[in-house]
Amino acid sequence: MKCRFAPSPTGLLHVGNARSAVLNWAYCKKNNGIFVLRIDDTDQLRSTKEYANKIKENLTWLGLNWDKTFNQSDRIDNYSLKIDKLKKDGRLYPCFETAEELSLKKKSLLSAGKPPIYDRLSLSLTNEEIDEKLKSGQRPHWRFKLDEKIIEWNDLIKGVVKFDSKNLSDPILIREDGSLLYHLPSVIDDIEEEISHIVRGEDHISNTAFHIQIFQALEARSPNFAHHPFLTDQQGKGFGKRIGSLSIENLKNEGYENITILNYLINIGSSEDIKADTVLDNILENFDIKNISNSSAKFSDTVLKSLNSDVLKNYNFEQIQKKINIEIEKVDLKKLWIFSQNNITFLDDINNWSKIINSTIDLEKHNIPKILIKSAIESIPEEPFTYETWDIWIKSINEKTGLKGKNLFMPLRLILTGRDKGPELKNFLPLLDKPTLLRKFGKT
Repeated sequence: MKCRFAPSPTGLLHVGNARSAVLNWAYCKKNNGIFVLRIDDTDQLRSTKEYANKIKENLTWLGLNWDKTFNQSDRIDNYSLKIDKLKKDGRLYPCFETAEELSLKKKSLLSAGKPPIYDRLSLSLTNEEIDEKLKSGQRPHWRFKLDEKIIEWNDLIKGVVKFDSKNLSDPILIREDGSLLYHLPSVIDDIEEEISHIVRGEDHISNTAFHIQIFQALEARSPNFAHHPFLTDQQGKGFGKRIGSLSIENLKNEGYENITILNYLINIGSSEDIKADTVLDNILENFDIKNISNSSAKFSDTVLKSLNSDVLKNYNFEQIQKKINIEIEKVDLKKLWIFSQNNITFLDDINNWSKIINSTIDLEKHNIPKILIKSAIESIPEEPFTYETWDIWIKSINEKTGLKGKNLFMPLRLILTGRDKGPELKNFLPLLDKPTLLRKFGKT
């Protein structure tokens, strides 16, 4: 098995394209296949090396390792050989209609209630007529002549898909300036690389009908295809231009874990529940392309944030200790992790909890009962504080004041953290020493 992902380096990798990459990669790895990264940079006006590098950087961050990569711009000579064959065989033919003429034809057909299918008028041109047009300076675009028959394949996601070629226009493969559209170099590279499986968005379904005939014209076997539905927003609408805010680069900068994104994109829109699994092998083991729904999947940043929070809860300290970047010095990172782990959405949120270690509040402003303050100070256990210290301390304060429940816990939480809710305080005390604790109670 050999799969490929083929992004165009004309912008940042967004969640829609990343989903295609992840599904290709997961399907390939699940079946011990070879994963190829192809950079579709034949559009020289819009493609940039910076975007190509950023795409690779983002895929690497996600954990999508490829076995081979190449740029289409390095294979122009190979495309030329195949183009000559298609011209010689009569499958590529020159057309001289301008964009305005084609637009008028399309409008005329639509107004007559007919499908806007190209009329193949250029096929009636003689060699002499073609030569005359070329000598006069006219530059043709080149169309691929479709065989008139039913184009059919068994899609791995959508099942049996059929197109009647008489309802399709012969696709343009080469522009007037000689530049290649997506179709031809894509098929030629898939043949060259012996790609056996292609997973891509459902917007390519009609392209696949063209591609199958191009494979046949080049005497090659078509790969197996799988077309997944688009991601939509919560209202079922397409992202449109807003997809830019959902680039993998932005999600990475916001603090999402790569395993969160992988988990989400592999399982969204499938019959599998999205679980906060932190082990990639487990995620791949549960992946089955047959579970992907035919319906569009609704992308939710709320669900994604919740999933990221759950992933962090499932990490052990060894998995994240090198990622933690704390602004406060001399903090026991493992103890800080135990304290804050269940109360963060992103890993950087741990900094917010670290800041409360040395924070204090105005006790008089908050009307903290003086008997509680006095008894808490008198009852401070011996150092070092452990995870059992909290229960010992609370019991002693309770015995001296008679306070219990929220009348005891709420004021103590406010004194210790400056907040009325948060992580378990029994996990906070091991981060403190007696001088720090005394400062929180107004004793310097």
